Amino acid sequence: MSVPVASSSLRSLRSVTVFGPVQASGARSYASLAPYSPPSSDYLPARRPNRPSSSEFFTGRPRFHESLTQLQETITSAKRTLRSKFVYPLPSELPHLNPPQTNWLAKDELSNILDVKLRTNTLRQVVELLTELNHLRHVSELAGQHGLVGDINRILSAYERTAPAPTTVDGESGSGSGGKSEVSGIDQFGRSHAMGRKKTSSARVWLIPSQTLRSITNTNTNSDDSTSTADISGQSGQGNEILINHIPLSQYFVRPSDRETILRPLKITGYLGAFNIFGFSRGGGMSSQASAVGLAVARALGGLRDDARDILQADGALMRDTRMTERKKTGRAKARKGYTWVKR
Repeated sequence: MSVPVASSSLRSLRSVTVFGPVQASGARSYASLAPYSPPSSDYLPARRPNRPSSSEFFTGRPRFHESLTQLQETITSAKRTLRSKFVYPLPSELPHLNPPQTNWLAKDELSNILDVKLRTNTLRQVVELLTELNHLRHVSELAGQHGLVGDINRILSAYERTAPAPTTVDGESGSGSGGKSEVSGIDQFGRSHAMGRKKTSSARVWLIPSQTLRSITNTNTNSDDSTSTADISGQSGQGNEILINHIPLSQYFVRPSDRETILRPLKITGYLGAFNIFGFSRGGGMSSQASAVGLAVARALGGLRDDARDILQADGALMRDTRMTERKKTGRAKARKGYTWVKR
């Protein structure tokens, strides 16, 4: 006796229905609860987002890396152009060309331009590229490559500080060729001041020409330069005074090594005893304060006397020591010292 099959059973819903004739190649058609309908012409698949315009987009600091890449490419292009003109590299027989002094933007201003918080290493990296490009600009200007100079000026204009026209020590404008231009930090009375830093110490120093320097300067002006400024070193102690925080140098800095650090810029340039020095020093220890005062003395002397700047630059006295105290780490007694460990 046959049992009828219910038409509404699950078996009937899962039954295979073949649409169209079976192909000879053996292609199979599958069942579908809903009839097939082609996609509408109004339907558009999701578009892939556009690629970023900069290759540094995914670095996290795109503007900083783009600026460094631009400076490096400009340096490479300038060197290639100068090599094609047989100008660069300069012959070793020529003296080192010192480009005109350029005031770059401050650290905070550079951070805003580059859209990144500049630390010591990154700031040094940017300044080194700017200095090298400034040197190439000076070489290009001397070689008469005005087109290359214009391209470099277009790049460096975003990093240079616009300063007013320099003035002479007498207070007159220094735009003429006959006057001596004043460097920043020299007032109308001929007093030079500068800042120096080392670790957490900072110092501000004023250099005031003593009677010894003035008498020798007048002698050089009236005579045929028969007296050299190097003779000042033999007249140390005649009328010069050095006060740090209103205390004499020998009393404030007890250790002879600290006093040697401060007086070294004056000794190597031959101006020992030619200036009265007054300074204020704050923060840190005595050794770092001495280094900060010595740096300030070197900067003030280099800004006041052009003949001493090259000597101080070669000695490294105008460069700040950027070493800082390494911070303490978690799990360490100090920066690197570990705790005593015993197995049992």
